[in-house]
Amino acid sequence: MIKPVIGIVGKPSMESDMWHYMEICDDIRYALIKNGALAVGILPTDKKNYFKYDDDLDNFSLSNDEIMDLENLIEKFDGIILQGGLVRNKYEEEIAKICIKKDIPIIGICAGFNNLIRALGGKVHRSDNTFHNQFGSKIAHEVHIFEDSKLFSILKAKKLLVNSIHNYVAKEEDIKGYKIVAKCPVDNTVEAIELEKKRFVMGIKWHPELMDNMNSIFEEFVKECSNKYE
Repeated sequence: MIKPVIGIVGKPSMESDMWHYMEICDDIRYALIKNGALAVGILPTDKKNYFKYDDDLDNFSLSNDEIMDLENLIEKFDGIILQGGLVRNKYEEEIAKICIKKDIPIIGICAGFNNLIRALGGKVHRSDNTFHNQFGSKIAHEVHIFEDSKLFSILKAKKLLVNSIHNYVAKEEDIKGYKIVAKCPVDNTVEAIELEKKRFVMGIKWHPELMDNMNSIFEEFVKECSNKYE
């Protein structure tokens, strides 16, 4: 059996005076490996890697050549993961656009969820609710999952307790193009999105790679990424 090759998009680590590193979450890598995929780190193609610790990147963009290089790179993969992290990068947004255009399966986790939203012209904003940023907490709050969704068909649950390690959120009015498939009942913020008529486009605000009962998300994603080899 040919294993699908799934790319995890690298994110810059904290800057130092000497070296600059791109990081891959090992929990995501392992979630893909144990479900039968090959995991590969994806590096940006832009010559000057702009990134921000806040949400202001509107003045930065990739050149046409950089976007073309990125598209040629992404087309080589059977699926893509946009991981979470503390910084925002323009190339992540472009990767989301490429995957949607080419119908390449993609999952966006936490900050990756944000970049999926931005790719279709939506927005996220900083939250003042402290329960949305409980770093180190295994469980933070409940989410309600809508039954007419791929996420429900995977997790088989209408209500779940999840972690919450983020400070940017989206309301229903912030979302463009996506189907909203899960919400937080505490403040009605969006917790998961999907794009209909695509093989697998899903954004998840919590971190499923840190939860033992969320493996089926990665299992189904790897299965979809494997379909072209069957």
